[in-house]
Amino acid sequence: MNLPNKLTVARIAAIPFFIICFYLPDWVLFEVLGAKLYVKYIIAAIIFILAYITDALDGHIARKNALITDFGKLMDPIADKLLTSACMVMLIGRGLMSCCDFLMPIFTVIVIGREFLISGIRLVAASKGVVMAAGKLGKIKTTLQSIALPVVLILGPICRAVGVPLDFILVAASVIMTIWSGADYTIKSKNLFSDR
Repeated sequence: MNLPNKLTVARIAAIPFFIICFYLPDWVLFEVLGAKLYVKYIIAAIIFILAYITDALDGHIARKNALITDFGKLMDPIADKLLTSACMVMLIGRGLMSCCDFLMPIFTVIVIGREFLISGIRLVAASKGVVMAAGKLGKIKTTLQSIALPVVLILGPICRAVGVPLDFILVAASVIMTIWSGADYTIKSKNLFSDR
């Protein structure tokens, strides 16, 4: 197994540790403006950020050294989807987002639903010998998610305390890009479903 694939496997292996963080004791690292920053969420955010760094690294290394494999093509996007989905599911009901936390379940369903839709389209495309690469909108979506979710974990309570919902804005922007990129991908693949 080459290095990029090892990084992909490491990203998947990190997900259980990420989830476990949410069940750690509620130790407070420190308080800022009355907002408590919990150790477990900081650790979870660090794991999440490191996992996304491996995502950037494995793709760069694979392209630079011609190490692109079928395993990597399959597992790399799955690892990303698992990590993002796990984070959003674990954030439900935690009250970490500075405002509109009740929307987190809806955001989560939209994100996971989009991934199911795109995966289904790619399966149909593959069955017809068509390769559908990730588009620019999808990459923007992934980048926004990789920024927004750690911001919620680390800065959500502070954003609430100062009255600036930066975390919510980032999450909402990532969800808008999720819908937009999913719609764009679906429209571009409409010919796959033609009976002609």
